Amino acid sequence: MIDPEGIGARIIFRRGTAIVVPRVPARQGWLAARYSVVSPGTELRHLLATADEDDHAAGYMTVADSLDGGQLLTPVPHGADAQPDDHRALPIPPGTRPEHVAVARFQLIAALGLRRWMSDDRVSEPVVVIGGGPVALGCVLELKRRGVAQVVAVTRHPRPAAAVIPDVTMLTEPPGVATQTFVIDCTGRPTRALAMVTPGGLLGLLGTPGDAADLSSAAVHRQGVAVVGMHELAGHSDQARRSAFETVLGWVGDTVDIDAVPRWFARVPGERAGPFYAALAGNRRCTAPFVILEWS
Repeated sequence: MIDPEGIGARIIFRRGTAIVVPRVPARQGWLAARYSVVSPGTELRHLLATADEDDHAAGYMTVADSLDGGQLLTPVPHGADAQPDDHRALPIPPGTRPEHVAVARFQLIAALGLRRWMSDDRVSEPVVVIGGGPVALGCVLELKRRGVAQVVAVTRHPRPAAAVIPDVTMLTEPPGVATQTFVIDCTGRPTRALAMVTPGGLLGLLGTPGDAADLSSAAVHRQGVAVVGMHELAGHSDQARRSAFETVLGWVGDTVDIDAVPRWFARVPGERAGPFYAALAGNRRCTAPFVILEWS
């Protein structure tokens, strides 16, 4: 069953397939969708789960025009209408490019997750980021925004997006077993990351683990490692999220030259979402970390 907030969603996951449905007229006083930002890992899990479960509305971040001339990034499914007074919505200034919004949406996850754990006295320590997708890239950018001098990104992606970021060390294999003081896992598979953390170090879980993912409590205990859940909604008020998004979006707009990194972005007409998700489910994932579904 699709929950009430999925009414008006343009993409439905059904039996492991993505179906694009016709747009229904906007409800009175609601805001029509302009574009959506894809979260590939989470959405792929939802897509595959419908092979044995009920339908699921795709996505959870859609941008609509706001009443003040700007836009709102609202946690509703792809293409769904948004309420103008949704307390969860994140304001976007007029004229902001969708690509900057897509980057900031993922960088926000890291910004919120790091609030309690990245103090000023830690910026001189190296931080290792595991993963090559949008969550990992957003994390690398946020670490650079915070002034972390030594950022190491570990991914087997053949053309990692983070490779173009200045002063980021790219590795295809972990930089040694149990030698890193701060490791952030962005893959949702934290066991390998735990093996890299030095005794007394810190492991951040930024990527969403699957329900079946397991992290040995005995290993955590023996290594004296602090394990930190970094979900973007855990312990953060609406105001804190809005403030962090405003800060991150401003930094992204000033720092990320969209035209200089075209491989970071893919725009997909919403009506062509079916082939996009079929490729995702068939392990033919789009090489661009930031994917935007266009509705108008």
